[in-house]
Amino acid sequence: MEVNKQEVGQRIKEVRQMLNLSMDKFGKLLGELPRSTVNNWERGINLPKMETLNRIAEVGHVTNEYILYGNQEDEYIANLLRKKASETNPMMMKLLTDFVKESELEDDRELNRVVTFFAENLTPPTEKDYLYYHQIDEEKNLSLASNNFGKIAKFYLHYDVINEIIHIMPFTFAEQSISRLMIFLTNFESIKYFSKNLEEEMHGKSVVLYSLNEEKQELSLYPLTFSESSQVYQFEEQNFEKVEGKLYWPFIEEIAKLRIFNQSLEE
Repeated sequence: MEVNKQEVGQRIKEVRQMLNLSMDKFGKLLGELPRSTVNNWERGINLPKMETLNRIAEVGHVTNEYILYGNQEDEYIANLLRKKASETNPMMMKLLTDFVKESELEDDRELNRVVTFFAENLTPPTEKDYLYYHQIDEEKNLSLASNNFGKIAKFYLHYDVINEIIHIMPFTFAEQSISRLMIFLTNFESIKYFSKNLEEEMHGKSVVLYSLNEEKQELSLYPLTFSESSQVYQFEEQNFEKVEGKLYWPFIEEIAKLRIFNQSLEE
């Protein structure tokens, strides 16, 4: 979990004051540390080393987790949700918080992945979500899709004219948003955020979404076909057969590079 240095400093101060010790005496109790070190902790400038953190928890009769995160797990999770989905209904926020806690996620990466998924799927779209398309390679028919009025790059888009298939891959290092795009494409109320600025010839064409499955670190494909009756995109198992032999290999190669890059960070 992300550590808030100011809040950690406040909890260290609470432990010191509970012991009725000055900064000087508290520092000596922890191992002949100078007053300035204790002061820097309490001001949120830096954090104690793990050995010292263990000692603070011991003398304060609390846990390391309390010093670092407090005992408000609900509030921590809720804060993450607010950062990513500020307009979420309070009742829904409580349900999501309870779900995340019950899932017993093992690390920050899992927690952020789940929170991001909820945020992307539950935050109502606004004008900032409209996608704008800028062609970056005419020969390859490759475009860059951006939102926030064209300011934030989100996807690479390749249009296969021969097979009439739109191939979409997340922009390099952009926040994962394939799941949110999937919601836009399969919902009548939000599909306009994808199609409004799309070239007319691409309307109603098949779509293949490429992404990296963060949990399994492997390529995920989502082939969608447009339904004339519902006027939205649909995912069906037979869609895989329709795009067999028609995938866009440069996107597959880029996803493979991203997987290798992520693996190198973990080593």
